[in-house]
Amino acid sequence: MTDKFSPDLTKTFPCEQTIGYYFQDKTLLWEALQTDGSPNCPADNPRYEVGNKRLAIVGNLAMDLLLTSIWHSTGNTSAVLDSTKLTTLSKPSLEHVAKRNELYRYIIRRPGTLFDVETLSTAVEAIVGAAYLDGGMTAAKRVVQKLEIGI
Repeated sequence: MTDKFSPDLTKTFPCEQTIGYYFQDKTLLWEALQTDGSPNCPADNPRYEVGNKRLAIVGNLAMDLLLTSIWHSTGNTSAVLDSTKLTTLSKPSLEHVAKRNELYRYIIRRPGTLFDVETLSTAVEAIVGAAYLDGGMTAAKRVVQKLEIGI
């Protein structure tokens, strides 16, 4: 099956400026900005049926790996790593990152929904995941540093 869907990429460039990374595959960033139920996501395409949640899983794992790599070089205990992960990668912490960087300006959500902690934190994870898939760990790290995620 060929994907003939062509997303509107008009919000990707301003978002790229905010996050400090310019995508080769801009559809990855577009997908990261779509919430579950976004009116822009075609219902018949499994890639987009849950909005940015698939990319959020990738982003969460990329941030976890970045955090773990940094921890490894410190010599700290695994308890320190666990505590740092709980605070740095928590939904409220990532929501704060989204608000501080005004990422809500680019997120496309289902009509009538609010920018709650779940929506904003998932978008941050998805943006990092999109950067990882587009440019590897170097790209994900650049976005994490630009957004000041605390890793």
